[in-house]
Amino acid sequence: MLSRLRTASLQSLHWTLKGLGLWPLWGITLLAVSLLYKLNFLNHEFNVGEMNDWKWKVNLGAVLLASFWTIFLGRRAKALSLAILDLGLSFLLFSDLIYFRYFKDFISVPVLLQAGQVGELQASIWSLIQPGDWILFADIPVALALAGWVLWRNSAKRLSATAITRREAPTSKLRASLWRKFIPATLVFAIGWALIYYPVEEQKNGWARGLFVGNWWNIPIYNVTGLLGFHGYDTYRYAKEHWFGDELPEAQIEEAKNWFAERQALQKQMENEPLFGQYKGKNVLVVQAEAFQEFVIGQSIGGEEITPNLNKLIGQSIYFPNFYHQTAQGRTSDADFLTSCSMHPLPTGSAFIRFAGNEFDCVPSIVKSEGYDATVHHAYDGSFWNRNNMYHNMNYDQFYNIKDYTIDEPIGWSLGDTSFFRQTVEQLKERQKSPFYALSITLSSHHPFKLPYTNQELSVGDLQGTILGDYVQAAHYVDSAVGELVEDLKSEGLWENTILMFYGDHDNSVYDWKLYEKYFGKPVSDIDKDRIVRKVPFFIHLPNDENAGVVEKAVGQIDTTPTIMHLLGIPTDNRYLMGISMLSEAQKSVVFRNGGYTDGKVYFVPSGDGITGNGACYDLTGDEPQTTDSASCVAGAESAKQDLNISDRVIENDLIAVFHEEDDGK
Repeated sequence: MLSRLRTASLQSLHWTLKGLGLWPLWGITLLAVSLLYKLNFLNHEFNVGEMNDWKWKVNLGAVLLASFWTIFLGRRAKALSLAILDLGLSFLLFSDLIYFRYFKDFISVPVLLQAGQVGELQASIWSLIQPGDWILFADIPVALALAGWVLWRNSAKRLSATAITRREAPTSKLRASLWRKFIPATLVFAIGWALIYYPVEEQKNGWARGLFVGNWWNIPIYNVTGLLGFHGYDTYRYAKEHWFGDELPEAQIEEAKNWFAERQALQKQMENEPLFGQYKGKNVLVVQAEAFQEFVIGQSIGGEEITPNLNKLIGQSIYFPNFYHQTAQGRTSDADFLTSCSMHPLPTGSAFIRFAGNEFDCVPSIVKSEGYDATVHHAYDGSFWNRNNMYHNMNYDQFYNIKDYTIDEPIGWSLGDTSFFRQTVEQLKERQKSPFYALSITLSSHHPFKLPYTNQELSVGDLQGTILGDYVQAAHYVDSAVGELVEDLKSEGLWENTILMFYGDHDNSVYDWKLYEKYFGKPVSDIDKDRIVRKVPFFIHLPNDENAGVVEKAVGQIDTTPTIMHLLGIPTDNRYLMGISMLSEAQKSVVFRNGGYTDGKVYFVPSGDGITGNGACYDLTGDEPQTTDSASCVAGAESAKQDLNISDRVIENDLIAVFHEEDDGK
């Protein structure tokens, strides 16, 4: 009996070892099972659409297409290739997860071209990693171990005899061996292609009709293609855009120019309204504050005001409580592009990097035509976000970067805002040029908001040790720096002759709503979540505290340049801008990159499937936002989509240069 059991055990071990030796034959199956588990895990983490039947199929098809070619390889090469493929795809999925937690979007080819900036984000990246993320690499040791087993089993010494036999084998046998690989490889490829093509086509002819036309929000595309499918489509989209794209039809160029003609008719309304040209010749200092959001304004914590200096300034300024950032993947560079050039950001990547050589109508060149000296100030590397090239193209007279600052107050990424503002004022005085336009971009409140202990002045209570508590501390520090900026301007004799503008560039990437409920002391509704993320402060302080008051109009970053032109009395003729002066009675919607919008009366949040009718529509006319019939938002949503398509078309095809040539030829 024992002898039989021993024999059975040995046979079982023999077949197990033999099975491991055949690892390359069923390695694709193991890879598919592993990656599908990871993709399902990520789908739950993203929480933007269910993992339904067709998404399973598309994901499986993508895995098969990514791995079918390994069938043509020898055993050792095949095993090693599958292990490396597993490692590479796992790292891509992990990168997608971390990127999504920060940007609420997926990595695209244009983003990969900006990968040189990743090193600067190390602190933020580490803060976004969670313990459970290890599951994305849990199978890698197994894959490497199996690959190692196959390499050992099929080592050169053991296979020497086999290799000699193969060299001596007739050509007909080698051809037969090739066909034995070609047929299964073709079959796997065909199955993979069918699993992607038919489900995607079914959706494109159904609820996703029109989704792949033009540049659209990546999340609905992901909900059609799955994550690996999204990366495949994104690569195709990039190649088509940059290498195989057709020339833009004349009709589409004309449509874009007609759109701007209609917008210019609205913009010109400001020329007959109060404040137009009332501050002609005044200096303009614009502060773009890193990740500074509206929800800290006017609030107290631990018995202290979070932003006492800004609260005071707001009372002496024109304040816009319904001002929204409109940025996308380009974040700080998007905010700069929106406010300076009055165009929407791109859906993927940054216009600063992708189209820095294009022609735009931006503030520096506009005010320089009126005799202004134009400078930009940012205490960081000039190559970050491709600023050196973009600012040269925007026609700034000088870009003051980290080389021009003394790092005497190191905080976070670079120089603390207090010293940054002080040295910026010194730079403006040294230039001895008036009037001036200056954009200053802060850094101290950058994610993950870790201030030195000596700069943490607030008692944040239950938020102590949390990322939101750190953010509130950082906001308080920035407020203190702004207070000192005002004093510096006064001491240098600039205050009474300078228009000061202040706005936040984008949200803080903190999406833990339990922390916000602690901060506000009440539950946070769905509409509150979207508005908290999008609202940033904006105020305009005019000399002698003139025209101070609150303007309830819904406005966005894209409206900043026309507002500056309004105050300085600069007409919008032959300027291709998408915004409208915030000080004008002219009305338009504030459009977000994901297709959402608000006009102050309704607020539209698009759904993850991209179907307008499935989005959430809120009525803002009462004391509290109330959900309303989605039909109330459909027309505005379609108009918002048109705005985004026109902006993308103009940027990607450098149409402003075309429009200027046409205008000059008249």
